[in-house]
Amino acid sequence: MARPGRRQPGARRAAPRTSRVRSGDDVVQVLARAVREVEAAAQRGRVTPSVRATFQAVALLLRDERAKVQADAGSDGRRSEQLKRLDGIATILATTAVRDSGLLALLADDAVVSDAARSFKREMLQAVGIEPEVEEPPAPEISTEPAAPERRVVPQSVISRQLANPFLAPDFSAAT
Repeated sequence: MARPGRRQPGARRAAPRTSRVRSGDDVVQVLARAVREVEAAAQRGRVTPSVRATFQAVALLLRDERAKVQADAGSDGRRSEQLKRLDGIATILATTAVRDSGLLALLADDAVVSDAARSFKREMLQAVGIEPEVEEPPAPEISTEPAAPERRVVPQSVISRQLANPFLAPDFSAAT
């Protein structure tokens, strides 16, 4: 009999679980399920790029849903109940981010949203029945001024000292 935690030789691995959205789910239920999967992966210590993308997609959807609920003109009881559920998901996200500092950087406002996170967010919205809005990537800023090299005066003694150091990285630019 095999010991717990070890596979027997020749045993097959279980197929990876995919998150499937059941019909009738709302966005909060989908977010809760996804954040539990991310939390479980962080507890196991397996924070892969796909887990990072899921984490970032959940965080983005959570921000959007929270803003939508706060702007909603519905009853105060329903709004407070939805906000309480969203706060619970945010708490799980925060505790998971504390476990792995790499996830914490994904929560910043200026964090770059990966393509995988965008596609996962789009899939989650489509599964719930919400048509995602088309996001256009921001155009890179074009500088109108030509980049002028910075001019500095470097004393000859400094140059001599730099050339005398045998531990410098090789400079291959002089060869071209």
